Amino acid sequence: MMKSMRAFFGYFSYSIKKFLMYRVYLISEVLSSLILPIILNFFLWKSLLEANPINYNLKEMMRYIIISNVILLFTQIHVEYDLERDIKTYRLGQKLLLPVSYLTSISYRYISTSLATFAIIYLPIIIATSFFTGIDVQVIRILYFVITLIVGFLLNAMFSFIIGSLSFWLTEIWGIAAIRNLLTGLLSGAIFPLDILPEKIESIMLITPFPYMTYVPSKLICDPNFNIQIVNRGLIISIFWVLGLSFIAFLLMKNGLKKYTSNGA
Repeated sequence: MMKSMRAFFGYFSYSIKKFLMYRVYLISEVLSSLILPIILNFFLWKSLLEANPINYNLKEMMRYIIISNVILLFTQIHVEYDLERDIKTYRLGQKLLLPVSYLTSISYRYISTSLATFAIIYLPIIIATSFFTGIDVQVIRILYFVITLIVGFLLNAMFSFIIGSLSFWLTEIWGIAAIRNLLTGLLSGAIFPLDILPEKIESIMLITPFPYMTYVPSKLICDPNFNIQIVNRGLIISIFWVLGLSFIAFLLMKNGLKKYTSNGA
């Protein structure tokens, strides 16, 4: 256990140093992934809300959009591209022979990188947004937020791992990965809050795993009146999804390794 913890902190320390060393990457990450989309969303929602009033004003909508986009950037990882590259080359064969297991190594790398990114970039943005927009978040909601954030990260990770594992059988996975990114952005509530939809449609979507990647953790921070019962019920649903997707990922990896052959040096 201690050896595993030391290995994880080694990855985490490396991720922090990498971010602090490549400051241009930090600036480009914030500009391309957050600032520009938020500016575009501001003008879009400004025009929409002026023409079609809903149960959100512009300030509330932008608060939600900022926080939901930050959460999506944290939870959405892209391990599928590393898996594809390793499977299509000799690298997977080499990494399977290392003292640290392949799955442990890739998990630690992505978890540590995501945590470092969240601590350095995204958490300060969430805190600043909450402060300047006057959000008063209760402690219990912060605890729920942390739990739902972890669940959202796991759901995204499982989808990413499943798509990457398909590289054992498919020549290219970029199309599937692109569809997953589109569905995640649309159905997770990163583009718009799901409660502006008709109640029946929102109820159906809450059975799927997508709202628990962005919508539920965002509402916990943005909306002090958000029903905790939705969160409690959602945690049970999302945990079942995590277990089911984990089982699928395990089967794909197990059967993929049986047919894997490594070529090259």
